[in-house]
Amino acid sequence: MVKNMVKTVGLIAMKSFKRRYRHQIHLPTNSLLLEINLVTSWDKQCGIATYSEFFAQELSKKARVFVTELRKKNALSPYFALLGHKVASSHDIVHIQFEYGLFSSLKIGGKALTAFASLLFYFGLAQGNRRVVTTMHEPRKAVSAGGRGGFFYTRLLDKLIFAASDLIIVHTQESKKLLENYYRVDSSKLSVIPHGSYQKPKIQSKELCKLALGLQGKTVMTILGFVTRKKGHDIVIPLLAKLDPNVQLVVAGGPQTDADAQFLSNLKELAQLYGVQDRVTFTGYLPDLSPILSATDLALLPYRYVTDSGVLHLLVSYKVPTLTSDLPAFKEIHRQYGCIELFKSEDAHELLIKIQNMLSFGKLQSELKRQCEEMWNQTKWSNIAEKHIEIYHEVLSNRAHGA
Repeated sequence: MVKNMVKTVGLIAMKSFKRRYRHQIHLPTNSLLLEINLVTSWDKQCGIATYSEFFAQELSKKARVFVTELRKKNALSPYFALLGHKVASSHDIVHIQFEYGLFSSLKIGGKALTAFASLLFYFGLAQGNRRVVTTMHEPRKAVSAGGRGGFFYTRLLDKLIFAASDLIIVHTQESKKLLENYYRVDSSKLSVIPHGSYQKPKIQSKELCKLALGLQGKTVMTILGFVTRKKGHDIVIPLLAKLDPNVQLVVAGGPQTDADAQFLSNLKELAQLYGVQDRVTFTGYLPDLSPILSATDLALLPYRYVTDSGVLHLLVSYKVPTLTSDLPAFKEIHRQYGCIELFKSEDAHELLIKIQNMLSFGKLQSELKRQCEEMWNQTKWSNIAEKHIEIYHEVLSNRAHGA
């Protein structure tokens, strides 16, 4: 049933896509400012929404920015196709901030077609005549959603996204290689623009921030961001008993899903099991991160999986010494800027040694802070917005000349 359904949808998709390119191509007006429609989640506790807010603030200084909020509705709602058609019929560039979890999935029996609503949305886009840029924040390595039908569906969805977009933006060279080698996307259709770093960090007194957070006199070690298993908090908690008693772990963030909430509960039980419950502070969601960023002596990103990290860019803005797992995306940052230290992913022993070293050697911390300054200068949001303006003009120029 699933396989037949997605095959039918696939035929419709390809016909819709072909019709798009029979339409007259829209050319921008002679206005000095481009009109950019950002399609994104907005005004909520969500990494993409936060990214889009910072991006829009700086982009609006260089272009006319319109925001179209993606709302959660039934996956079969005509809202998604109508929205796609609407945004593809106005403004100069449609720029989608894409993440699979932003779109509703379709449940059929015991199976779910992930982000099915995005299929309808991109069908709608194919009916318009505007240039489409898609930023893929977290390209996935697995294409199968379970069974042959699921495999066909996920391949169809990703191919439609790539085909309907004039340009795909990713944040790392690792993601670009993934799309080239795994999805066979032509390199000419891909561009790497780093995640932005906070433009104006509000760095405050470390000791006053520790006092306000009840952490006075402590060495503060922080894992920042939404709490979820892939971020590896459970690797760190058992190590606290082997660290100086003055070291306090701060889990600065809350859960997003029911599964995350259960993981958070498990972390609290784990702290009790190892007798370190008094050495772990769970803050929950923090609307203002400046105090904890200013109070932090060492940040940990012991992730099990990542394609890029907005949290890391926030830490860089505040020049916080940071230790991360040696995943490819982090290795790329380390090679390019040298502003982080690495440990072997999920290796608790090596993590412990690296934590002890980083807390002991002030010279190492000072060097990392200096390198953070270099990365911040290259990736602050004003520079990232300027890179996007250049890319938008390239896309418009290519299509104007029939490329």
